[in-house]
Amino acid sequence: MPAQKKITGKVIDENGETIIGANIVVKGTTNGTVTDMNGVFHLEVNDYPVNITVSYIGYETQTIKITSAKETVITMKSDNQVMEEVIVTGYGTFKKSAYAGSASAVKADKIKDIPAVSFQSMLQGNAAGVQFSSSSGQPGASSSINIRGMGSFNASNTPLYVIDGVPVISGSIDATGSDSGLDIMSTINPSDIENISIIKDAAAASLYGSRAANGVILITTKRGKEGKAQVSLKADWGFSDFAMQYRPIMNGEQRREYIYNGLKEGQLRGGKTEEEAIAYADDQIDKYAPVPWCGYVDWDDILFQHGSHQNYEASVSGGTNKFSYYSSLSYLKQDGITLNSGLERVSGRLNVDFQATNRLKVGANILFANVNQNVYGEGTSYTSPFYSSRNAVVPSDPVYNEDGSWNRDFIRNSDRNPLLSATYDRDREYVTRTFNTIYGEYEFLKDLKLKSTLSYDYTNTKGVSWSDPRTSNGDDINGGMSKKYHERHKMVWANQLSYRFNIKDNHHFDVLAGYEIDEQYSDYLSGYATNFASFDKTAISNGMKVESVSGYDQKTRLISYLSRANYDFKNKYYLGASFRTDGSSRLASGNRWGKFWSVSGAWRIVEEEFIKPVNHWLTDLKLRASYGVNGTLPSDYYGYMGLSGLTDGYLSQPGISLSQIANEDLQWETNHNLNIGLDFGLWNRVNATIEYYTRTTKNLLMDCPISYTTGFGSYLMNIGKVKNQGVEVEITSKNFDNGEFSWTTSFNISHNRNKILVLDGEQTEIISGSQIHKVGESYRTFYLIEFAGINPETGVPQFYTNDMDENGNYIKEITEDAAEAHAIALDKHAEPAVVGGLTNTLHYKWFDLSFMFSYQFGAYGYDNWAQKTEHGGNDLEANIPIYYLDNWKKPGDITRYEVFMEDPDQAMNKIATTRRLHSTDYIRLKTLTFGITLPKQWTRKIGINNARIFASADNLWTWAAYDFYDPESIENGSATWNTPPLKTVTFGINVNF
Repeated sequence: MPAQKKITGKVIDENGETIIGANIVVKGTTNGTVTDMNGVFHLEVNDYPVNITVSYIGYETQTIKITSAKETVITMKSDNQVMEEVIVTGYGTFKKSAYAGSASAVKADKIKDIPAVSFQSMLQGNAAGVQFSSSSGQPGASSSINIRGMGSFNASNTPLYVIDGVPVISGSIDATGSDSGLDIMSTINPSDIENISIIKDAAAASLYGSRAANGVILITTKRGKEGKAQVSLKADWGFSDFAMQYRPIMNGEQRREYIYNGLKEGQLRGGKTEEEAIAYADDQIDKYAPVPWCGYVDWDDILFQHGSHQNYEASVSGGTNKFSYYSSLSYLKQDGITLNSGLERVSGRLNVDFQATNRLKVGANILFANVNQNVYGEGTSYTSPFYSSRNAVVPSDPVYNEDGSWNRDFIRNSDRNPLLSATYDRDREYVTRTFNTIYGEYEFLKDLKLKSTLSYDYTNTKGVSWSDPRTSNGDDINGGMSKKYHERHKMVWANQLSYRFNIKDNHHFDVLAGYEIDEQYSDYLSGYATNFASFDKTAISNGMKVESVSGYDQKTRLISYLSRANYDFKNKYYLGASFRTDGSSRLASGNRWGKFWSVSGAWRIVEEEFIKPVNHWLTDLKLRASYGVNGTLPSDYYGYMGLSGLTDGYLSQPGISLSQIANEDLQWETNHNLNIGLDFGLWNRVNATIEYYTRTTKNLLMDCPISYTTGFGSYLMNIGKVKNQGVEVEITSKNFDNGEFSWTTSFNISHNRNKILVLDGEQTEIISGSQIHKVGESYRTFYLIEFAGINPETGVPQFYTNDMDENGNYIKEITEDAAEAHAIALDKHAEPAVVGGLTNTLHYKWFDLSFMFSYQFGAYGYDNWAQKTEHGGNDLEANIPIYYLDNWKKPGDITRYEVFMEDPDQAMNKIATTRRLHSTDYIRLKTLTFGITLPKQWTRKIGINNARIFASADNLWTWAAYDFYDPESIENGSATWNTPPLKTVTFGINVNF
């Protein structure tokens, strides 16, 4: 045999950086290799000349002719088609330039270094029309995402989550029923995510039918790429604290002074002399504000701490032209800002794809996660660190008695010591989740493919709540243990037949038909026992008194048939249509099947001849539109059935009673969505999208009043109607790029207007606490007594009567008796006028810097805390907010806060007024990341391909129109009693081999 000859070469990119793992194959053979750590390759061939093919992901494949053994330097060029942004859906992947619907894409590099348990909070500010809110700032707390407004009143407003093409469970999976909840997305390591697409219109969402009325969040996890194995290690550590000062209160000396003066003022206004008032204040002051034996106590130092964060990740990925893999393992531990608050997660992922034959491709996606969450009571629990420190325990309350024993005698909080409870009581969640998907895809003819996917998602949550007999929560019952188990099963079997084909060169078709089954089952069991012999033997079986045992199981199934057809002519004119029918077990047989559809079209105007004269500066121009219908199911699995309860026994004897009226007319809510969009690009530097949409939900589920002779007060019916209408703008600009320095900017802004069109068909308004649901107005419109200020002469609060004249106008007379004032519907609501974000990303040689501001304007929040804290002297045992330092003190004072006095005639904590209504406008430095990538000529000497150190921060700075509480701690229009958002700072290192 003739002697083999060697060829040698080096592969670099356009910046001269070597490319590791590039594939080198002799054309027409299987003889190949990959480049080493220095980008160099060696290959033996039969003879010269020889043609080799050079390929690497993200770069154009090249064929190079080699004529000698001399080293050849090959420069790879970026593949613009690969680099172009794509929209990934469960029913196909589309280049954004060819997509007719409305979607936003968030790539992994935007969230990769952010110290967050879940990816959800990172979507706000990165995608137009998306609002994020969380019930609590506790690690792992449940959260919600709202896309283009509120589309339902009684059913879900949560978007559908789809991971690697499979619809998944979303929301809280906690078992204890904690205030914070535990979001199932906390089981996913954000570093495993490659791309997130947010579908906002009907063009793609209608293919998901009954689950997609509130939009779709499509998550694509990382997969292996052809080439040499890539090993990545990442570690980061950090700390957290309040993002904003949290509801500051007066210190001990200030509080004592204010209470003393309030005692005196109350006596003077009751007709007592100065001497009598002073004597009374001297006698009473130590009842409310004594100086404790240890000096005044700062309960913030007792109940709060700096949170901590540590995260370790390892991943391996790679593959050949037939087999690819991505695997990862991660460990995360976060401690919250209070005792008994934290989350610990171990998660692993394996994604594999195998080209078994030329026609058959198979693969699997496997996730395993174990999550433990420690939580504490929130709300108005007397031992909650937030409620107690801001209202119920005061600086005059010592933590311990002088003999070192626990203090169990508080001025306002009775025997409830919050530190004692935090030390011995506990609430914990233990979650095990496995989410496994396998698929097979067979290609009968070129681009005629049948794909079958089977997915099984299993989650088991165990909740444990212990009330220790040494604390106020457990001493009356001698200890109490509650243990709860909640299993959730979800099985999805999806089958899709797709065919892509061309007619001649200009007509391109993409058609798909499918059949799916989605089945969910949950099983819940709980037990509660009290009277324990020992506080350190807390197994539930040790409780001598079984207080309760309860449980339930429920099941639902969805069967679907779907189809889609896309057509384009010359990559210039695009048409699309989809149809899906869903049958759900949640509805009676006569209404079980819903039909959902969409039509869409796009025109790439930039491809027209008449644009050619200006395409040197107008580099992209596309008009697109879509219209379609999708739906929302009732939340109750058995809401249409007439049901009887078996738990209403008498004297331990079983009994049966009617628990639910049959409702066979119950049907789908339907969402009718119109979207019109314009995309354009300028000088290949600026790309912008402008969109207008209307989203009208019909057949809204509403509680309709019925006669109490039925035994019930209301009946769920499909009679409501609501409309969301808005505009979104997204702009991306490549400001500068000269190879060494680059700077890009992304900006988005969105406006949504929510309006009720029909309530229950009879009423035009429904009052709900501090809000009113009124036809023609936003759903969360505020309804309050109108505060008219403080009488500058007397310091007494004033209100507008708001009686109505014969013309229907409000009479703005002032009264100092709240009983004479009428609550009215205001022109203020909880929905913001605009939301958005601004992101800048800069690279210079080794250094990278990125930061993102999120913002919101035009919304208001109602302060629920005011019913406890805004007492003005009506509750002298409680803490006093710091803003009372600016209250009325003498005639002529102009202020928002009344005279502080004992037993005022008008106690403001008892009156819901507009003084509790505050603007939630804010601008927040949501994320900030600074990184240094060490030069490769340094790292490769020790076998490291890439090494980067970074510092990252979340919620680092905030401007708020009203800064007494965090504007992002608003839930459904009200400032709640839960943990506010936190500021987190992290330092880390990422090493790739």
